[in-house]
Amino acid sequence: MTKLHLYQVRITGDELRHLIANSFALEHLELSVCHEIICLNIPHWLVRLRYLQVFRCKMLQVVECTAPNLSTFHLFGDPVQLTLCESSKVKNVNVGFSDEFSIICYAINKFPSIVPNLETLTISSAHERVNTPVVADKFLHLKYLKISLRFYDENSLPNYDYLSLASFLDASPVLETFILSVNQAEMKHDSVLEDAYHTRHIRQRKHERLSEVQINGFCSAKSIVDLTCHILENATSLESLTVDTIFNLKADGNISRCSGQKSGECRRLDRNMILEAHKALCVIRTYILKRVPPTVEFNVGEPCSRCHAL
Repeated sequence: MTKLHLYQVRITGDELRHLIANSFALEHLELSVCHEIICLNIPHWLVRLRYLQVFRCKMLQVVECTAPNLSTFHLFGDPVQLTLCESSKVKNVNVGFSDEFSIICYAINKFPSIVPNLETLTISSAHERVNTPVVADKFLHLKYLKISLRFYDENSLPNYDYLSLASFLDASPVLETFILSVNQAEMKHDSVLEDAYHTRHIRQRKHERLSEVQINGFCSAKSIVDLTCHILENATSLESLTVDTIFNLKADGNISRCSGQKSGECRRLDRNMILEAHKALCVIRTYILKRVPPTVEFNVGEPCSRCHAL
C-alpha cells in the first residue's frame, strides 16, 4: 500500500498507528474529518512517506511526525501542537487554521524552527486578529510565499495592517515569489481616496531575491498601497508585478476574466465589491503606476467592462 486516504472514518490515533505499523511502502497519507483522532503519531519507520494531509479533524490536538523523508505537509482545522523530526526534510507546507486563530502570526513565530528547510509556504487565514510581528528568526530557504486573507465580519481585525506583512518578507532573505490574495465582502479599511494620502515608510531592508509579486484583490486600503509601494522601493530584483482589482480564488494570482471562462461570464460580485474594484483602479493609476521602475513588467487586472460595469 502506497496511498491511504481516510474520510469520515471513526478511528483513534492508536488504531491508526496499528493500521500503518507495517505499511513500509506508504508514500501518501490523507486524513479528512476523522474526529476521534486526538494524537496523530507518524512513526520513523515510514521512510517512504512524502505527503501528509490532515483536514478538519476537530478533536486533533497533537501531530508528531518522525518520518525522515516527509516533504509535503498540509494542515487545515484547529491549531495543534506540531512536532516534526529535527532532521525534517519538509519543504512544502500549506496551512489554514480555524476562523478564530491568527495563523500568520503563528507561522512567522513557529515555523522557522519547526520546518527549517521550508521552501514553499501557503497560508489561508479567515480571521487575522493581530498584525504580523517583526521576528528575529529566519526562513533561510523559503522561495515561494502565498498568503490568502478573507475579511467577512466583525471577528476580523477591521484595520489589519497589510504593511506588517513586510515582516514576512524581511524574514525570508531568499524569497523569490510572493502572492497576496485578499477577499473582502466589504471594504473595512481606511481608503486612500477618503483623505490626503502619504506613503508610510518602515525600516528599509532590501528584498534582494524577490522577483515576482502578485496581489489578487487589490483594493484602495491605505495599508495595501503602503505594502505595494514598499515592495517597489525595496525589491531590487523585481521583474514582474501583477495587481488584480477583482479577487478570484481560482485564478491563483493570475488575471482571469470572462474571455477565458468556459461559462462566458465572470463570477458575480456584490455591487460594493465592484465599486471598490473601480476605486482600486483609480488608486493604481494615481499612486502605483508612477512608482513602477521601467525594468518591471506591470500587469493590471481591471474590472471586466461587461460583467463588472457600474
